[in-house]
Amino acid sequence: MVLSHRLGKEEIVRAILAVLGVAGIVVAVATVPNAALLLKPFIRKRHKRAIADDSLERSLRRMAKKRIVEFSVRNGKTYLQITENGRKKLKQIEFESMKIEMSRSWNGVWTVILFDIPEYQKTARDALRRKLKDLGCYQYHKSVFVHPVSCDDEIDFVAEFFEVGRHVIHFETRSLGNQEHRARRFFRLYGK
Repeated sequence: MVLSHRLGKEEIVRAILAVLGVAGIVVAVATVPNAALLLKPFIRKRHKRAIADDSLERSLRRMAKKRIVEFSVRNGKTYLQITENGRKKLKQIEFESMKIEMSRSWNGVWTVILFDIPEYQKTARDALRRKLKDLGCYQYHKSVFVHPVSCDDEIDFVAEFFEVGRHVIHFETRSLGNQEHRARRFFRLYGK
């Protein structure tokens, strides 16, 4: 097996958290190797790439040591579950890897994101602007961004991540007014 086709350390952590983070899944296990064997098919299903048993075991041990996952005993059975630290780590991973995918054909509807974040939350406001730009949104005005894809869930997630959700609104519209050509040029939506 070629090493480049295997999951790396960070990808393994991401995969384990994704499996355990789905609807609060708790996996009944007997030992760390047993947990690795039980998780492996779920991870393989998501990533379609090879993962060595010993790499998975080492990752589980590291994650338990960092209190990202925990082994607990109930009714004589050992369970593996994600911790609150693990949920925070998963949220951070989801935030960092978030993307808004452009569709091949545009339906003519814009998502408009507006925010009025108080000065005392300037750091969060600036971070929100950077993240919206990272997601590919076009800065239409200082506190107005647009995107030609419906992205309500992504915007809500980002706003809540920065704890400014109550200061952010978004809606969809078919027109951006007489300056729409700027956004069309940015997204290369000529003649659509």
